[in-house]
Amino acid sequence: MGHLWRSALLPTGIALFVLGVGNWVVSHNKIIEYTERTQPSNSDVPAAPFDEFSELTARTNATLLEPLHRGIADYSDAEAKLDFYRVVESGGRALVLLGLLLIALAGLWQRRRHRGVTTLRSSSMLR
Repeated sequence: MGHLWRSALLPTGIALFVLGVGNWVVSHNKIIEYTERTQPSNSDVPAAPFDEFSELTARTNATLLEPLHRGIADYSDAEAKLDFYRVVESGGRALVLLGLLLIALAGLWQRRRHRGVTTLRSSSMLR
């Protein structure tokens, strides 16, 4: 087992796997949290009929409703954090896959090396 650690594949694979799982789990929980923060609340007050407001024109409607339209300037901190944690989650998945790949390569490399040593020993015993 000690010779398995001589290759950098196994420790690197384990480190990437652990880091990826950590990123994936933490970011998943944060995505849930910030998704709830960015959703509008359900305590909306029903709108009153506009027939009673004779002062409202198309221009005043546009002026009053302008802050409700989302644009680049209206991008909130919660939405930015939500986007950040989505990137971290996808990066965590990629690190997990890369870590698993390196661990598998280390195992294959060790198995191949072990077969080579066994073949050498058996051929030297035959002489």
